[in-house]
Amino acid sequence: MFGKIIASGLVLATVAGASLAATGTAEARYGRNGAFAGGAAAGVVGGLLLGGAIANQNRYEDEGPAYYEDPAPVYVEPRCYFQRQRVPNEYDPGWHIERVRVCQ
Repeated sequence: MFGKIIASGLVLATVAGASLAATGTAEARYGRNGAFAGGAAAGVVGGLLLGGAIANQNRYEDEGPAYYEDPAPVYVEPRCYFQRQRVPNEYDPGWHIERVRVCQ
């Protein structure tokens, strides 16, 4: 919540500053002793700060940091049951019925 307020304030200050500090073409044409370089550097620094604030904000206040951690692996025993199946006979040619353990 507080991060949204700060981000909104930074955007408002940037827009207000840009509208008040707009120069005419005649003043900007001759460089004004490095004013263009200073403005560009301030814009880059402001963009980095604003981008970092937006990237690190949490969606909800009760959450921790805004990164994802894989959960620990969970090993589950297979579910098994017994079923009567027809199986080939080992000694006589043919089939017989036997209880067989089936696991999924």
